[in-house]
Amino acid sequence: MRRNTLNFLIDSVTALVMLGMIATGLLVRYVLPPGSGGHGQGPAKALWGLDRHDWGDIHFWTAVTLAGLLILHVALHWSWVCATIRRWVVGPEAAGRSTAWARNAYGVAFVGLLVVLVGSFLWVAGAGVETIEHQQGRGQRASRQEDDDALIRGSLTLGGVEDLTGVPVAFLKAELGLPDTISRYERLGRLRREYGFEMSAVREIVQKYRDQSGSSP
Repeated sequence: MRRNTLNFLIDSVTALVMLGMIATGLLVRYVLPPGSGGHGQGPAKALWGLDRHDWGDIHFWTAVTLAGLLILHVALHWSWVCATIRRWVVGPEAAGRSTAWARNAYGVAFVGLLVVLVGSFLWVAGAGVETIEHQQGRGQRASRQEDDDALIRGSLTLGGVEDLTGVPVAFLKAELGLPDTISRYERLGRLRREYGFEMSAVREIVQKYRDQSGSSP
């Protein structure tokens, strides 16, 4: 395959993936906005059998694919990238006298800088995460049970429900009619579509377990 043809194919695929990322981003923002999962705010909504969290996963993996294509694009144009960066740094005259090793060094340094910037952002973001305490409004108190119910959504796993509410996975499976072979790491959204229960049923099961065990929210 000719180099120009290969570049055209990669650029075309990259453009399509970028459009897909934009489309899924707009979808989870406007078509299936926050609250469309049905967690205490009306019926759950889905598009083509996928809820908001499923489309969020597609959006993420589309972004990962785009990153891979961009890396491939840079690799195919590596010599040009290195020469351009060195020209920016040392000027066109000095860049013309540089060796291939020197040009590659500038390219590697540029890629290293990008990696450091992304890593620094993730580190700062991780260090800046804090738990938001629910404020007590005047004449109104949000109970732990209400908070838990609001968190029971399609992105939560069976094990996540147990960790959040204390309801054993085995109890959830029995009440929802799920096979014992299902993993505790299966998400409620996928199970809901496959076995036909509603998220409200999960909340009712949580309340039933609390009533039977006599535990307070």
